[in-house]
Amino acid sequence: MQQVWRKRWRDTGWLALGAVTLVLLISAVHKKNLKVCKDIEVTFNGEENNFFIEEKGVIGLLKANGLVMGQPIETINLKVLEEALEKDKWIANAELFFDNKQVLQVIVEEKTPVARIFTSAGSSFYIDSACRKLPLSEKLSARIPMFTNFPSDKVKLSSPDCELLASVKELAMFIQADDFWKAQVAQVDITPDGFEMIPTVGNHIVELGKDGDWQRKFDRLFSFYKQVWTKVGFEKYEKLDVQFDGQVVATVKGAKPAIVDSAKVRKAYESLLGEAKKSSEYSVSVPGVLAVTGKAAAKKEPAGVAAANKQVEEKRVAKAIMKAPTPKGELKKGD
Repeated sequence: MQQVWRKRWRDTGWLALGAVTLVLLISAVHKKNLKVCKDIEVTFNGEENNFFIEEKGVIGLLKANGLVMGQPIETINLKVLEEALEKDKWIANAELFFDNKQVLQVIVEEKTPVARIFTSAGSSFYIDSACRKLPLSEKLSARIPMFTNFPSDKVKLSSPDCELLASVKELAMFIQADDFWKAQVAQVDITPDGFEMIPTVGNHIVELGKDGDWQRKFDRLFSFYKQVWTKVGFEKYEKLDVQFDGQVVATVKGAKPAIVDSAKVRKAYESLLGEAKKSSEYSVSVPGVLAVTGKAAAKKEPAGVAAANKQVEEKRVAKAIMKAPTPKGELKKGD
């Protein structure tokens, strides 16, 4: 019997404690709601330090939607204010809350442009990773890939133009993700046959096609840079076509394009590299683009090197070079 009463008293005690806690919590919430908004602090979340919307712009949007300094906190609908901010073209997400000092904390996540588009009609706009159009800004100009000759500047795009814009987004994000190509790609022109890249270094164009597979295409292009231009320079070729699997079609200025067997060129390249590793080190570099390091004879070439050089030269006469996968331990971007 005594144990039963003890259990009842214990249960009653817990209930009383819970009731007191609930009363205190309600009282604290009510007391907080009687307080007023003392200030506004805006925090931006994003990958860059420069933002296309400023703090005063965010505060202006809040005030335009009913927020008044000194307003009682209980009368402020934070959900409505969040939705109002997210209607802005540059704001992807907004979170609002009051801290214990009655300061309204506003956390803004800005949309990030991935490409700038120039239309054939002369207008221009940004797109983000969701292919949403973003307006230009007088405050900043984003350093992102530029695409020219987009066929439409309509608000509502046709299905083919939507597909084209999606391809632009994918190519732009690929370029942005690689430091080498971000520096080397000056702009990309949209043509009926796909995309043509205009490089920062070199007086030529690169035909990329329109079938995606950007990693393989740019790998072929980088291999061409590594194997050929460190030897013959940047002004010999006027056009490089990397859209076909397993090959690069290179056109010498004033000449017709020729295709070279990639397996033979690869064999000559590896033979040259293997023989060269037995001799003294050398370094050949092209300023601002890439460098090749390896071994080379100090005075007289070994017979194997001369033979390999002859094979490579025969391919140059054919005015094209093919790309094969980069061997491990050889040059990589940034070396």
